[in-house]
Amino acid sequence: MLLDLLLRQPQAPHCETVDDWLPVWREAVVAHGDLGPFTAAVVSAMKADRMAWAFFTGYQGALQAAFPGVLSGAEPRVAAFCANETGRKLNEIDTALVASEGACLLDGGKAWVLAGIGDLDLYVLARSPGAQQRGPGSLSIARVPSSASGVERRGPRSQAVVPELAHGAVAFRHVRIAHDQILPGDGYADYAKPFRLREDVFVTGCTLAYLLGHGHRVGWPTPWRQRCLAVLVSLGSCASLPPAEVSTALLAAGALGHAGDLINQADELWPLGDPIAAGRWLRDKPILALGKDARRQRVTKAWAQFDTVAAGLRA
Repeated sequence: MLLDLLLRQPQAPHCETVDDWLPVWREAVVAHGDLGPFTAAVVSAMKADRMAWAFFTGYQGALQAAFPGVLSGAEPRVAAFCANETGRKLNEIDTALVASEGACLLDGGKAWVLAGIGDLDLYVLARSPGAQQRGPGSLSIARVPSSASGVERRGPRSQAVVPELAHGAVAFRHVRIAHDQILPGDGYADYAKPFRLREDVFVTGCTLAYLLGHGHRVGWPTPWRQRCLAVLVSLGSCASLPPAEVSTALLAAGALGHAGDLINQADELWPLGDPIAAGRWLRDKPILALGKDARRQRVTKAWAQFDTVAAGLRA
């Protein structure tokens, strides 16, 4: 089914703002959500007229995979994963949940959250109430409506890339959190760590889908498009696998590497299309370099784990 959908040639409506894009995205998610978050995301991204909407769609697809049900319903809500704090590793954050009268209070702040969109569902990585400072069980995820009392969204910041998709900071000041708003499991091991791989797979997949949709419409070379189809199907397989498995990390590394080659090759294909769209692409492409060091470390660690296991089997 994914391959059939990738061979279609959807129109790309002109969307200057995120408010223009949201109805297009929601329609595609509702229409194809039963095929899984990756398929719904890439089909939506094929309709994008710029990188900003492909990035947004990939990010939302990764959230749906990480937090099932977040994008469900007749009008899927927009969500954001609030994990990073300026100058801190994920396992050294200050944002914390503190037990208070049958609930918890959330205090702290995050450096990176979507701006310019109304009400969001925020998935906030925070220190668990009463937990030790480090190690398993020390972090939790709280689901917080951005409209909740005590949530202060700041920004947006000035951005050189994807300026249509604004970002800013968010602060939490004694935000009351019911116990059923705290997700089960370990906030780092079960959510934050695997989200990095999911985000890479989904955002890269949606970038390729955006390029493929444009390539279909303006007649980019068939060899490039057929390789793009193969890589997108491979990324779809990665999206369906457990992100914590070593084998998933290795397969994703290969698929992402091939995707990167195709994305770089696309630079030379843009003259076959709209020069305005080409200019936006060259402006926004650097956003794909975010997290490249983390990706390199993840692959190195995965191969080291694989080699250790293989050496043990040979012994």
